Amino acid sequence: MPPIRPFDTPPAPDIPVLEDVVTPGDGNPVPPKPPAAAPVTQKTAAAVIPPEILSGMLTERIAALTDRLLRDASAEVHTLLMDKVWEKLRKEIPAIVAAALKENGHDS
Repeated sequence: MPPIRPFDTPPAPDIPVLEDVVTPGDGNPVPPKPPAAAPVTQKTAAAVIPPEILSGMLTERIAALTDRLLRDASAEVHTLLMDKVWEKLRKEIPAIVAAALKENGHDS
């Protein structure tokens, strides 16, 4: 016997299904309204873009966004790394200078 998955169970009888006719409180069925067709205008006719062109437009926009985000992230990483390098130099240079002076007979 195969395992029962949640989507294999039939819907509960009190929940209407798409094929059921829903009646208002007076008991008379409501005839379905046909979907209203949008008026075709110059603007809506021009807004329909073939899928190939739309795909190309979306690809270009996504690539541009990706480039911008990568540039911004790269600049942030560069700034962070430079700050860390300068912080380490500020900590380590005094010890390097002191050691070099000490090796050359300049005890202070």
